Amino acid sequence: MSLGEWLDERTGIKRYLKYKMELLVPDHVTFSYCFGGISLTILILQLLTGIFMTFFYIPKPEEAFNSILKMSNEVPLGWLTRNMHRWGATILIATIITHMFNVFYHKAFQKPREFNWLSGFTMFLIVLLFSITGSILPWNWRSYWVLAIWTDYFASWPVIGTHLVTPILEYFSVGRSFVIHILLLPIISAVLLTFHFKMVKRHGISGPL
Repeated sequence: MSLGEWLDERTGIKRYLKYKMELLVPDHVTFSYCFGGISLTILILQLLTGIFMTFFYIPKPEEAFNSILKMSNEVPLGWLTRNMHRWGATILIATIITHMFNVFYHKAFQKPREFNWLSGFTMFLIVLLFSITGSILPWNWRSYWVLAIWTDYFASWPVIGTHLVTPILEYFSVGRSFVIHILLLPIISAVLLTFHFKMVKRHGISGPL
């Protein structure tokens, strides 16, 4: 018995994959419908490259940037992993925005798909938080100005803005940003994506206008 047969006998993975491959795709589905799946693929790559980087990154202000330099210059394929993670974050935001634009265009946010839209939009906000906290982690001049610009932005909000400055500066320090980036946001993302996909499965792919 081959390893594949042994695994299939215990998990039914081949039957499951065959079932998925035989699912019918509506005739109106084009490449523009694929940006949700593309976003998920990039998010998985972000997870894998992020796990790799946690073995070498040191979440301390005085050591953060040097640990990234060491990983990029001394660890095999460290430079590739870091760049995949860094540029993947930018591409992920672009693909999610494109996905949201397609949802608007096809009016897929209307009844009965309101929860699809709300969970997807919330996931977009979480990805923005991923990007912000990730930009802070290297703690170089760029990271400093990312934190400064976002702090100034929230400070400009009427009524509550001035009260947000101190919490932002305290809770988005290097160490806390690291915990938020690798623990809190991934947990929230897993819950949101599970709910989002269940809603998509329940209501199906929206049809043409």
